[in-house]
Amino acid sequence: MGASLFVGRVGGLAVALGVGVGIGVAVVAGSAVASADTPESPSAGSASDASPAGPARAQRGGAAKADRAGARSAAVAARPAAAAASAGSAGSPGARPAPSAVSARRGSSSPERAAVARAAVTAGQGATDGITVSPTVDLVDAIVRGSLNATSTRYGNTSCSSTQTSSCLTYEFVSSSDNGKLDLGTVAAPGPTPRDPQSYTILPYLTWNLNTGAGKTTQTFNVRVTEVTDFDAFLTGLPLIGTLAGPLISLLREAPLVGSLLAPFIGETLVAEIAVNMATLAPATTPVAFTYDVTSFDGVKISTNFFPAAGIQAGTQSPLVLNGPGLGAAGVTDPYATRGTEEFVPGPSVVRAANYNLITWDPRGEFASGGILQLDNPFYEGRDASAIISWAAENPLVQLDNPGDPAVGMIGGSYGGAIQWVTATTDPRVDGIVPGISWNSLNSSLYPEDIFKSAWATVLSLSLLTTGARINSQIYPAVLSGLLFGAIDETAQAVLGSSGPTSLLNQLRTPSLLIQSTVDTLFPLAQSVTNAQTILANPWETPFKMAWYCGSHGYCRYPADPDMDPGLFLDTIAWLDTYVADIGDPAADIPVFQWWDQKGNTYSSELLPFQEGFNLPVPYTASGDGGMLPIIPVIGGSGPLSGDNLPSFVTTFPYNGTFGTPAANAVNVTVTPPVGSQVVGAPTLSFDYQGRGNGKAVFAQLIDNATGLVVGNNVTPIPVTLDGQPNTVSIPMQDIAYTVGAGDSLTLQILAYSSLYANSSIGAIDISNVELALPLRNQGP
Repeated sequence: MGASLFVGRVGGLAVALGVGVGIGVAVVAGSAVASADTPESPSAGSASDASPAGPARAQRGGAAKADRAGARSAAVAARPAAAAASAGSAGSPGARPAPSAVSARRGSSSPERAAVARAAVTAGQGATDGITVSPTVDLVDAIVRGSLNATSTRYGNTSCSSTQTSSCLTYEFVSSSDNGKLDLGTVAAPGPTPRDPQSYTILPYLTWNLNTGAGKTTQTFNVRVTEVTDFDAFLTGLPLIGTLAGPLISLLREAPLVGSLLAPFIGETLVAEIAVNMATLAPATTPVAFTYDVTSFDGVKISTNFFPAAGIQAGTQSPLVLNGPGLGAAGVTDPYATRGTEEFVPGPSVVRAANYNLITWDPRGEFASGGILQLDNPFYEGRDASAIISWAAENPLVQLDNPGDPAVGMIGGSYGGAIQWVTATTDPRVDGIVPGISWNSLNSSLYPEDIFKSAWATVLSLSLLTTGARINSQIYPAVLSGLLFGAIDETAQAVLGSSGPTSLLNQLRTPSLLIQSTVDTLFPLAQSVTNAQTILANPWETPFKMAWYCGSHGYCRYPADPDMDPGLFLDTIAWLDTYVADIGDPAADIPVFQWWDQKGNTYSSELLPFQEGFNLPVPYTASGDGGMLPIIPVIGGSGPLSGDNLPSFVTTFPYNGTFGTPAANAVNVTVTPPVGSQVVGAPTLSFDYQGRGNGKAVFAQLIDNATGLVVGNNVTPIPVTLDGQPNTVSIPMQDIAYTVGAGDSLTLQILAYSSLYANSSIGAIDISNVELALPLRNQGP
């Protein structure tokens, strides 16, 4: 890649990173979708439409790339044509016209693409006696956006926020005429407020032919503007009553006669209509971001959002990136978001600025998508992602490797990380992936050593319940069984075992940059180690690198490195540039393995933490006599997390139960590794024991004596047999990334209760001959 092009891309990325960092939307209501499809019964059919016409991009160089391209071509050729839609019809992209030279597109820097002109459109207006709304609509670099321009005779244009909760206006997206989507408070504002709370961005529903522009209509979007009075704020702030007062006040405001009579006390409300004439706003084939229901293999509709690359013009192409959301989250619809649903995932503004088209979507069974959620099952969610790729291959803005085979990569975390493993192992068209905080096995994550991870099961279940997800019927009974009895049956284990990558990784050939969190108590670091070991054991020499950062599925209570997330953003784009856009090899600058320790310092190695030579031949060992441990629930155990100086979300049930804390009821062993040593991996714990009771596990954790924190927030379940007979156990603890500074030391705790694995066991265990072995990194030449 030429130096000027690389500088241009990094410069554009830096601009995107600098816009909107730390943005918080102050309005009460944010984005919403108009409706959700009901689950559909499976039916025969194909996910892809007729193959688009036109030449493919030149074959990539290198034997490994040629092998992957050949596999992709064979897979695409084997796919049956879809009968769902005919080419060229309204709402279908249709046949691709003769494209301009893709090589010229790839070789041009983004400044050479002229910016899309602003096109103002009269959107409509509304008024009551107290509220006036005069919305506007513009098209700015393929994004439909505007402002409500709402005013109130009592409160002017003062918007409610975290610091002003009364005598102000709130805004809520109500509906759209064509299943389009609208996000409020998304456009940057001048002055100290990062975003204008009265601004909005719109994703119109695709009704037109992408090749000709024919079929564009006027779509309407309804937004409710409401006055919040001091009386409203008082009622909704009351304990218990407040939760009922809000909905009741809303009903009274909307009642035709009652609302007018009570307006002086409860405020007025107005639904404003925003009319978007797509033919006038984005004439012909002008690129525009939109949403569309992609038909998957079984007829289920998957709500999909497309964002063109920044500055792209009709007749040119850019590579494609797919970003799946975390569980319980909708696909990102805010085009100016700098982050995805996880903090280390670059958002639409960053991806678009790096010259990529972006697709986000609502996973099967969630939000506006139909079907039943199957937990990233390759036969369901995996085929949904393949259907999206086939659909995207017909978009004239998307760069192709071969007919029906776009240049495509994937990013995302958690649920959006696992879908990458599933898709890349089953669809060889995927060129590069950056999965984060994902899993290898849901059984070993949620049911390690047959010990049920109750806190996370509760968090995830409530997330799905509150968002109205439609899920596999085995999931909720399994959670209930785990919470009540501490065990799940074989049927539930089979459901978990069929979800995510597991044995599929034996087939992975897609270049992978894996990101995992050192404070992740849902999918601990061991999940990334298993994934890495499986991939490297394959015979295909798949490009692979890994990073351990401090963040998601937990809370980083360690000193923050301000360069951590931006650095991971840059690494993500570099990985995509190398393996998706095929622009040189910027991924070569990414370390094979990088990690952040408990002090916020970053280190790197050309070896992975399990490879020979990474650690010294002899580990550091600490030992202790042990002692008698009463097994009682809750009292003196580890977790839940509490504290006045912590964000409320980490100290609120049920999320607070996912954290380890120092335990009062524990057997303690002092651990003093040499100053300057680094522990990057899994300690091994062994001890003898004898006990009686109805429990089947005790737990172990490491306390950083310098901070009083549990290293990595994590607690390891240790299976025990309390039958009164002498027994011995040896088990790897959770992986950690810990650097020993002057005065630093650890305390090993073996404890009876952890809120992460809440149970009601009772008994006693006599522990002896405790030994802990810490792997020490080889820091020599």
